[in-house]
Amino acid sequence: MENIHEYRLASDLVITYVNRKPQLRIPSQHRRFEVDSKVMCVVSAFTGNPEETLLRLEKTISKNTIQAIVNKLIDVGVLVSANEQKQSKTSEIVRGWAEWGESTWFVHLESRDANYRSADEVGKEFMESSEPHPPTYKCNCEKSNITLAKPSTLSNMTLSDALTLRRSYRNFLPESIKLQELSDLLYYTGGILFTNSTRFFGQVAKKVAPSPGGRHATELYPVINNCEGLERGIYHYCQKHHALHLLSKEEDVKLFLDEALYGQDYFLDASVTIFYTSVIDRFKWKYKGGRMYRLMHYETTHYAQNFLLTGTAHNLGVFMTGAFKESLVESKLGIDGVHEVAMYVTGAGQKDEIGPYARAGIELSENVPTDFKIVLPKALSSTAEQKILG
Repeated sequence: MENIHEYRLASDLVITYVNRKPQLRIPSQHRRFEVDSKVMCVVSAFTGNPEETLLRLEKTISKNTIQAIVNKLIDVGVLVSANEQKQSKTSEIVRGWAEWGESTWFVHLESRDANYRSADEVGKEFMESSEPHPPTYKCNCEKSNITLAKPSTLSNMTLSDALTLRRSYRNFLPESIKLQELSDLLYYTGGILFTNSTRFFGQVAKKVAPSPGGRHATELYPVINNCEGLERGIYHYCQKHHALHLLSKEEDVKLFLDEALYGQDYFLDASVTIFYTSVIDRFKWKYKGGRMYRLMHYETTHYAQNFLLTGTAHNLGVFMTGAFKESLVESKLGIDGVHEVAMYVTGAGQKDEIGPYARAGIELSENVPTDFKIVLPKALSSTAEQKILG
């Protein structure tokens, strides 16, 4: 076989096994191919010296079959020229992102440049489908129900002030927040404003936060440490009834939070910590491609930003973190990690007067208007003294 040494396996080639059958996947092309053992033997030859390996392979597979397989692998992009592989943007991503692990670039490439179809095209399929519409919210109010007060109008702070005063706090006083403040935090994060019917996709909820396709897959689980009128414990927020359901009482929620948040003990005095989850079936019912994984994260962060701004409007310290043990959190919340998965964490509490953190070399942007309110870090004389975030 001529010029075989000029070819390389595609840099983003991934081999998976579905129902015990191998598949060649090229995420940058959104393509997958179910193959047999002969193809796998040929593919394996290109991990080393293909000329020598393919020659030995002719003892068990005919030369014509090997050549046909090689030609097909070139045709579909599993094999590419060495020069093409070296210069491709995909190879640059795989090399440049290597320290993040294969899963990072695989998901990025697989969900990139998705093939979106028109609403009419998708809607026609849904009209012909018998797949039932998944529930749009979780409700445990029949088991127990702690009704929250109606949300306030947050008229004590302007939007611009909430935006510029929002800082990530790491220092909280061991003091309670008001039940009204908790009510506002939950409602403006995940509460329902109204519902309406759609042509193809049934009844959808509309909230303060946007959602891809109106699916609103996010659920909120407040862990209450210090809130007036509530026991310490882990709760679920019913967005339908603006109510809380107590999942488990906890004498000291800090024990769970310390382990769940990888020992980030500066969050432990926060009055409430919110765990965000995503109910997979709500998205999967409408979206069938890999881009759904991006949509889950888009939605969660829309919710989280509303939480942070609402907390700031109440003059509370707020925080967010992506450093948490998903498996522990899912077990504690009573979710399976398959149909509902943990996504993110935010929290709020009474601010310590020392400020959100301490920094050296503080320099205010020249673009900040002179009359804007802004919280600056505590000033330090040298970078070596910086606290909390390194």
